Amino acid sequence: MEWVEVRAENIEAAEELALDQLGVAREDAEFEVVTREENRLFGLKKTEARVRARVKPADLPPKTTNNRKRSKNNNKTQKSNKTAPKNSNKSNKNNKSNKNNKTKNTKPTQEDREPMPLKEQEDAVIEFLQGVIASFQINASASTRMEEERIIGSIDGEDVGLLIGPKAGTLLALQDITRTVVQRHASGKKTNRLSVDVGGYREKRKASLVAFTQKQADLVKENNEKVELEPMGAADRKIIHDAAAEISGVSSSSDGEEPRRYVVLHPSE
Repeated sequence: MEWVEVRAENIEAAEELALDQLGVAREDAEFEVVTREENRLFGLKKTEARVRARVKPADLPPKTTNNRKRSKNNNKTQKSNKTAPKNSNKSNKNNKSNKNNKTKNTKPTQEDREPMPLKEQEDAVIEFLQGVIASFQINASASTRMEEERIIGSIDGEDVGLLIGPKAGTLLALQDITRTVVQRHASGKKTNRLSVDVGGYREKRKASLVAFTQKQADLVKENNEKVELEPMGAADRKIIHDAAAEISGVSSSSDGEEPRRYVVLHPSE
């Protein structure tokens, strides 16, 4: 996934704009701060923050785990520094820096990892989804397709609504579990991005949101007043923003904080 770069009044706002562009939740994205906001000319002029972001590869370990490990290592180092002599402190620091250098030099990056064959990934997805179908004893079939280097695993058939659930909660859980299954099959290899669809729900949801955006945009233009939509996930917000961009006389923005972040439609000048 390519990086996107956005600007805003501060880093937090820039990250939220980037999430809207990527159409993913915060835990599925990674960020790089290009420049921080700062006041210049005695506070009379403020520069914007610039942030780069991209969709996080599915098989990268979460950053919280690394932070915990680092904090544990830091605690151990602090304890050993209190009891060890001064000379040993220097040697410990040197050894630690040498180990860190070796780790940085030898640890492969995500791009350097051997990719898991695409067919093996698709086979793992289909095998798992077929198991889900058998467990729920429904008349359905599993398949996969590719969309811009993303694997889409699909379940289609009769009475599949149970696998979607209220507000697609069951579908999202099914998608997360499927990703975990593929990662276990990968054994550390690089995998493609993955989504799961049930009964064509995603396309129907997209069409519904586009039609909804058009109706709300008509109200905005008729009353010349902004309209605040209900809170929704990052993927749905992206659909709204894309649809609004195609409508003349209307612009869109996001407001609020997760999980209550929502889209606002404005009359454009």
